[in-house]
Amino acid sequence: MSFRKDNRKKEILASRALLQSIIPGAHIHYVNKNPQLTGIDKEISITHSDNKVMIQLRNKGELCGVDLQEITEKAVVVKTKFLHPSEIALIEQHLWDYSLLCNLFWSAKETAYKAFASICEQEVIEFKTQLIFNEINSESHLLKGHFIEKNKRTEFRLGFSVQEDYVVSWFEA
Repeated sequence: MSFRKDNRKKEILASRALLQSIIPGAHIHYVNKNPQLTGIDKEISITHSDNKVMIQLRNKGELCGVDLQEITEKAVVVKTKFLHPSEIALIEQHLWDYSLLCNLFWSAKETAYKAFASICEQEVIEFKTQLIFNEINSESHLLKGHFIEKNKRTEFRLGFSVQEDYVVSWFEA
């Protein structure tokens, strides 16, 4: 068994243990790769990375998403593949570290993707053209953006936290 597969198994087991500590007896099943709780009126999102696990639970019918991202240079290298030009301009105008912000936006787009993928009619959501952030509030730790689907535009907010070597983002509204 490879190191990566062993780590992945540990992450999955840790997420199940965390869920059991929150809702004893809860069971997860997957619908189109999205986790669902069996017989419980809650939405769930799970993220894990490098020995860290997080779960977000929200009321049934509410958008739900959480993501944990280790800060690396990879997000800077591939930024033009997932960031809209207006987001690159927003990052360049901000006072925070460029690499940190690229990783934050990657995490935020993963979070928004998780939330909208469960309700979206499309099979594919394009990070660069459909999930677009237009505001970073570094004091209240909020990102504001919108999801564009066909002729519909849905505004949303994500909370975020910056740690020493990773960022976390979660769906707010």
